[in-house]
Amino acid sequence: MRGPWRAALALALHIAFFVTPIALVLGLLTIAVVTFRYDHTSGLKAAAAALVVGAVFAIGWRAVLRSRTRPRGVALDRSEQPQLWRMAESIATSAEAPKPDEIRITSEPTATVREHTALLGLRTKGRYLELGLPLLAALNVSELRAVVAREIGRLTSRNKLTALAHRTSASVERTAAGLTGGPTKWLFNGYARLFTAIAATTGDDLELAADAVAVREAGTRTAVLSLRKSVAVEIGWREYADDYLSMATSIGHAPDVLLGFRNFMSHPTRKPKLAERAKQAIAEEPDGRTRRRVEAMKRLKTADRELDERPAFAVLRSPRKSVPELEDRLMVDGLGERMPWPELARQAGAAHVAEQAAVLSSAVEQSGLPVEPSIAGVLAAIHRGQGRDLINPVLNPGLSPELVDQAAEDTLVDLLGCTAVDALICARRAHHELDWGGPSPVRLANGQPLDADRLVRPAVADPRLIPGLHRALVNLGVPLHHARRPAAEPEPELAGIVSPVQCAGSSYDLLVTDRGLVLLPSSASTTKRLLAGTLARFREAELEQLGELAATPVGELRERPGAQWVDSRDVASARLDQERAGWSLSLELYLDEYAVSELDHELVRDVDGASELVLRSSADGVEHGDPYQGLGELMGARMNVEEPLAAIE
Repeated sequence: MRGPWRAALALALHIAFFVTPIALVLGLLTIAVVTFRYDHTSGLKAAAAALVVGAVFAIGWRAVLRSRTRPRGVALDRSEQPQLWRMAESIATSAEAPKPDEIRITSEPTATVREHTALLGLRTKGRYLELGLPLLAALNVSELRAVVAREIGRLTSRNKLTALAHRTSASVERTAAGLTGGPTKWLFNGYARLFTAIAATTGDDLELAADAVAVREAGTRTAVLSLRKSVAVEIGWREYADDYLSMATSIGHAPDVLLGFRNFMSHPTRKPKLAERAKQAIAEEPDGRTRRRVEAMKRLKTADRELDERPAFAVLRSPRKSVPELEDRLMVDGLGERMPWPELARQAGAAHVAEQAAVLSSAVEQSGLPVEPSIAGVLAAIHRGQGRDLINPVLNPGLSPELVDQAAEDTLVDLLGCTAVDALICARRAHHELDWGGPSPVRLANGQPLDADRLVRPAVADPRLIPGLHRALVNLGVPLHHARRPAAEPEPELAGIVSPVQCAGSSYDLLVTDRGLVLLPSSASTTKRLLAGTLARFREAELEQLGELAATPVGELRERPGAQWVDSRDVASARLDQERAGWSLSLELYLDEYAVSELDHELVRDVDGASELVLRSSADGVEHGDPYQGLGELMGARMNVEEPLAAIE
């Protein structure tokens, strides 16, 4: 069953979701009235039952019907950006679709129409057309028109039942995902699965209708190209954020986001690679949805439209002024004044190699070897065959034994190479240069490029070549006495929280970080936890408390009274056992005079001469983030798991 019939059945079920409880309560009240005429006591009992049932439904509806749709991004005023508004409204008029109430710019690499609804989608309060800033950077005006037409086309009124069923389905799914726990979530999830199964094809029907609108508004070729290019934009934006926007956060300066992403996407080396990756991503879709949509659009016959190859941000009024204003409102707080990309790459590169040089000094200091942390001292230690011992303090203690040698070589090459580049930068003999096609290369003062990895790796792999490396560094003008102060211990980054866990008869909140485990005495009582498993309000309060813990620096949490710290470097092995009531985690620890963990003695037991810490899950436990994946990454090869971690989630 497809089309309007499936949509009609889904809407009938949705209306019954509201009507059935009301009918049940009214039926009980009717029974109470009739019974009261003959037996006052029985009538009052029936009325009380009706009130109780009504109160239960009211509590459930209150949790379900709360609005969870909030506009995102920055709103564009009609008077400030009339051209973009005219584009959206003309498309809506042509498609016989409702016009958006707001147009908003977001930082996401997508476009969508978000609807603020009541009664789980049966009534619409507002529509927000959200356009991602990356799309304005990467598309041209014609492609942007196709994207906007596709999103507005999903609201087309030519099949009202299908559009209404899809809107309701989206609201039901969003509500089910937003419920935090308790019987309301359990019951509503069952209804959501049934409803979405019935309304499953409405999204496909609307998608095809929306693609037809895009073809009419922009032409077949542009509509198809915009769909494929949108996939490339999503892939490219992730890489751009990781490789380039991270430069801005590392030095605390705001970049030109839109212009930078446009240069990134149009670089002659990167552009064909992104196109090929997008093509591969579409080909590997398990359901082949995008391929079917492309084929359907190619079958539509429409007149070619004149191509507007101006960049999409040209639809904004005064883009030189409005784009930076939008970027400032979208970016995180705390960034300094705007900096051009070439200078930003130069400073970010210098900051990175300085940080790595400090890590090398820290490794030398922690190794216990009588080695100066300068470049000359490190070269001498490598020549003596001490490179592995020198770098061991900064290696991941969870590495598999067969990977340690290669990891030690790679780490030492990276740290020594960065230290050499840092020395050249401090001597003003080198700098990093912006490259939109890849990592920022190092350029010497004479204009020649420097590949630090290629320079350093042969000698690190074969210490007999150290004298040759020494001469090469001297010829480049590297000050061999250069060294940075040892880096401070990095602040642990939180992966997730499990609350509560049991340890030696006490309850703790377990915080999993990339450096170790934090145990905080749990403040929640048993009664409150039981209520959290029953009432959504208490569960939400508990999740809010975990969110506050997650937002607090781990260093501050470790200073709290009763806090315990298990440093990853002190863990010899770990065993995660699946049990009937949950799981248990047993950690074998090195707690000698060199240990850096901070644990009360009563929490640790002695087993065959070794120290062991045992943590057990609780039946009423809740989670924040992804603690189990973080635990697996933290322990690495030291972890022995009876069953996959997914089995305990």
